[in-house]
Amino acid sequence: MKRNKLRIKFLLLCVIIFFDNISAQNRLFKYDLEYKPNPQKDSITLKKMVLDSENGKNSVFRTEHDRASDSLIAITGLGLGRGMTLGDQLYVTKNFTENITYKSIQTVYRDIYSIKISESFDWELLPEKSRIANFNVQKAKINYGGRNWIAWFTTEIPIQDGPYVFKGLPGLIVKISDEKNDYSFSLTEIKDGNEKVYYRNKGSELTWEQFKKLCENYYSDPFARMKSMGVPIKKDDGAGNAVSVNMKKETDRLKKTIRENNNPIELNHKIDYQ
Repeated sequence: MKRNKLRIKFLLLCVIIFFDNISAQNRLFKYDLEYKPNPQKDSITLKKMVLDSENGKNSVFRTEHDRASDSLIAITGLGLGRGMTLGDQLYVTKNFTENITYKSIQTVYRDIYSIKISESFDWELLPEKSRIANFNVQKAKINYGGRNWIAWFTTEIPIQDGPYVFKGLPGLIVKISDEKNDYSFSLTEIKDGNEKVYYRNKGSELTWEQFKKLCENYYSDPFARMKSMGVPIKKDDGAGNAVSVNMKKETDRLKKTIRENNNPIELNHKIDYQ
């Protein structure tokens, strides 16, 4: 009996050490994001996302494109180009030591802004269990950003993190979707994060109201800054030649794109563009 008790204690110690090692490692989690830019249409867009977890103490979630751009900027000073819109960005940093989460926004001019996510993540754990991607998972739900979310998490990876702003469950979030299926994140791959993780600086901190004003000003005249700098605005004609653009036509086109793809993940901060 004594020998059996010692053996059980030894096995428990091994499990604890194994979980501690998982938590202490840098890990890279890849997610597929399927979302509807326009909730009135059935078309779904796929984005490849990455969650870099640094020893379970910090993490950064972003597109693969943004991850590659951050690395290039850190190494060469030059990054990859980015889109012209602001409301569809999903770049998030988390500091678990200080319990601080920031949503990061970068403009086409590379100005960086951060919005502090102050909501508390009070999950409701549900009894349902299942199996996703070879993991035993449990169901949980929460309201965030004016949307009701259903998550499936696994305690087999004891990292209280997940895609985008989501965190605080007893294990890694393997899948999470809002009830309308406008946004759905699914874990696709896990890798050891051996390389150095580069990410944006914090930039200027904004409130949601200030961010709304930033978006409205940009929508009002997307090319105002270029005009004030006297920068000629050109585009590729499809044959590799830079040609001048019709400013009114380009402005109208971009404003239409913003209006028709106005389905932000934080639905409670949706802007009514006219």
